[in-house]
Amino acid sequence: MYLDISEYGLIGDMHSAALVSKNGSIDYCSMPSLDSPTIFASLLDDEKGGYFSIQPKGTFTSSQSYVDDTNVLACKFTTDTGEAVLYDFIPVATEHLVTPKEHRIDRCLEMRKGSIEFRLVFAPRPNYASTIPVITFQGNTIKASSHEHPLTLTHSLQESTQENDNGSVVIDFSLAVEESARFTLVYGDYTDTDTLSSKLQENIDFWKNWLHNCLGEHCAFLGEYTALVNRSLLALKLLTFHPTGAIAAAATTSLPETIGGERNWDYRFTWLRDASFTLKALFSLGHIMEADSFIHWLHSTYRRHESENIQIMYSIRGEETLREKELDHLKGYKNSKPVRIGNLAHRQNQWDIYGEVMDAALRLSDYAGKIDEELWPFFRDICNMALNNWQKPDEGIWEVRNGPYHFVYSKVMCWVALDRGIIIAKRYGFDAPVNDWIEEREAIKKDILEKGFDKKKQSFVQRYGSQELDACLLLLPLVNFLPIEDERVQGTINACIAELMHNGFMSRYKTDDGLNGKDGEFVLCNFWLIECLARSNRIEEAEQLMKETLRSANHLGLFSEEFDSNTNEMLGNFPQAFSHIGYINAVVAILSSRGRSFEKEVQTTLVDRLRKLIPLQTALNDGSQTITATDAEIAARLKQLLGRLQGAFFNISMGRVNYRAMKQSERFREYLQLAASLKSFNPESLDNDNEKKAFWINIYNILIIHGVIEFDIKNSVLEIINFFGRIGYTIGKTFFTPDDIEHGILRKNRPHPAFPLRPFSPFDSRLAFMVETFDPRIHFALVCASSSCPPIEFYNPEYIDEQLDIATRSFINRGGLETDNVGNTVRLSEIFKWYERDFGNNKEELLNYLARYADEGTAEFLISNQGKLKIEYLPYNWNLNSTLE
Repeated sequence: MYLDISEYGLIGDMHSAALVSKNGSIDYCSMPSLDSPTIFASLLDDEKGGYFSIQPKGTFTSSQSYVDDTNVLACKFTTDTGEAVLYDFIPVATEHLVTPKEHRIDRCLEMRKGSIEFRLVFAPRPNYASTIPVITFQGNTIKASSHEHPLTLTHSLQESTQENDNGSVVIDFSLAVEESARFTLVYGDYTDTDTLSSKLQENIDFWKNWLHNCLGEHCAFLGEYTALVNRSLLALKLLTFHPTGAIAAAATTSLPETIGGERNWDYRFTWLRDASFTLKALFSLGHIMEADSFIHWLHSTYRRHESENIQIMYSIRGEETLREKELDHLKGYKNSKPVRIGNLAHRQNQWDIYGEVMDAALRLSDYAGKIDEELWPFFRDICNMALNNWQKPDEGIWEVRNGPYHFVYSKVMCWVALDRGIIIAKRYGFDAPVNDWIEEREAIKKDILEKGFDKKKQSFVQRYGSQELDACLLLLPLVNFLPIEDERVQGTINACIAELMHNGFMSRYKTDDGLNGKDGEFVLCNFWLIECLARSNRIEEAEQLMKETLRSANHLGLFSEEFDSNTNEMLGNFPQAFSHIGYINAVVAILSSRGRSFEKEVQTTLVDRLRKLIPLQTALNDGSQTITATDAEIAARLKQLLGRLQGAFFNISMGRVNYRAMKQSERFREYLQLAASLKSFNPESLDNDNEKKAFWINIYNILIIHGVIEFDIKNSVLEIINFFGRIGYTIGKTFFTPDDIEHGILRKNRPHPAFPLRPFSPFDSRLAFMVETFDPRIHFALVCASSSCPPIEFYNPEYIDEQLDIATRSFINRGGLETDNVGNTVRLSEIFKWYERDFGNNKEELLNYLARYADEGTAEFLISNQGKLKIEYLPYNWNLNSTLE
């Protein structure tokens, strides 16, 4: 008999996963990976799919919950004779808990009251129930063997009866109060059963520690949303494939969008479309490591595949072949056939993918402060593909099977691709046909506004030539195609509510998509609408819809893909990552909207104003020292930690880092403790120029940001008198300001442009820390106090030469140099005026230096016109947030 999808909870270890029912039965499990063939699949065929149940023999009631803030399930059984709790979990692969080579499920049964007679049924059916294994017994060990990997079940029972019925094991046993039993299922032929001790408490501790190991404004307290947001994060963690960092769309295949229908798909893959929304959710809640892992998967996938071959989806290992196959021997969940593995949609043309890839790239830049320069050619090609393909029809975001059509959302996302590419290229000075992109970006927008907007409906439409709506149009303001207050956006929001909402839930669309039957309401679409309402300051509507939408969560706080609002039944694969991501982003939007409603400008006190005006030197790392810095990597560690904090406290609605909130965080206090350890570091231990340059550049940049935080600087460091000469760190026993580091150490004791004297006197002990050889490229690594930083996380002695080249190219090509070919004029950043002699003794030497780092066309212009070029200077941009402009 089939249970409702809502009756299940998910356990996993970031490799594999299993669904456990409220009555103690594992009815779906793929091992050893999320996308492996199933070993239990009674959820897809209740007669021959296979399962592993532990439950009382007689009449009982049960309830299921997670151990708070963990992915450990607890099922409480109650009978007339007693009460027991069954804990289910897949041990996490850490060096302290279980080796990554072991794939296993632990089931711990503990008696709380009285006594109960139990029955265990172990009916594995490997390879999507295509095999009935051979069962053998050896003491407390049961082996299920087939041509697939064997399965080994061990138990701790002292007394029991067990029998084998055609590949199914039945064990009857009794437990009394305070007694317990352990059951461990290992994937593989495992013989050393004595080492299979249950690590229940250790796994509980692991999940609690992971959940609370976060950074950012919203990671600690989310009001009434805290519990469900935590559950969403824990579910996303379970859907993460640890070896690669990919996040599967769901843990299952072929749970139907309509009971008895054919809309049954395999979702155990990663869609690139989800990338931007995933990064947004993870960063907004401060789970930086998971975001980093996902970014690593994106990068490795991009590197493996040429841009022209990019697919909408990949396996969790980054593989591109996802051949779709129907398993005719399985009857499907509640007789919903076919059961599919693989996914044919990976072959479709879906132009929106370009925008999603580039939006993810920009989010990475916003949150992490960098873009891998080696990936820029790939991103540039993505933008050019958007430019070349946007006028062609495609299958669209919903992967219709009767297309292609001219979908509005696909064209909007081509606009997004060019928009994000333009921003990134300008931000880092990357080589790109920016003018062509700008021209085409405007052409796309003009085309969409003319052909994709229905003036009678006062709404955008699903596709050109149609009057039908589509819930994905709610994303237009969320990707900044038009501002949320634009009347066309508000008209689209209202039209979607009027035409696509039913019983409080939104359908994706109502048009024919080439498939039989219909699907349920899409949970994710509700969350898009909530985010739109919150951003529109329609906060009461957003909160009311959120309450209504939470009907679609089950007793554990898990969401499926769809929901039937007529029957209150979950539909589609489960749990669905995109639904949980949508929930997180909707909650953050509500909280941000509330924050805007109640936000008050913090009043600056007289003491604060005087502190900014009176130029007294301030040691920013004068706290108590609890750790000792023994090597030069301390500077890189500080730079990395500060970078992670900036990403975690990047506020999307503000478009900037919320340094005030960051300063109050626990993790910033950790940064202060680490900075205090610099007092025990001896700079004389830096052996060579590469080590010196990397160490002091890192220190300079974190010192500037620390000063911004300390003095609550809003726009520019020029708000503080003598900023570069008054803040500093004590390193060893010596105080260093940014001016000391730049002019004394890195410029080899050259005078400050505003002062004729050398910063260090002949008897200054800091002369010992100077670089041996002056490198003018350091100027472009010390710009994080003003315009955008180079795309470098931290400076490394091993790669410092390459990194300084990147920093120089980035600065020159993102506005540090402009040319006027008609007027034979070169306009340079004022850096080249202030430090004129650092770049050569005359104009010819300066132009030759610039040509080494400029793009090919600019370099040719500089070299061929040296004798007749005039040099003018551009005002220096001191704005802390110009990186976002």
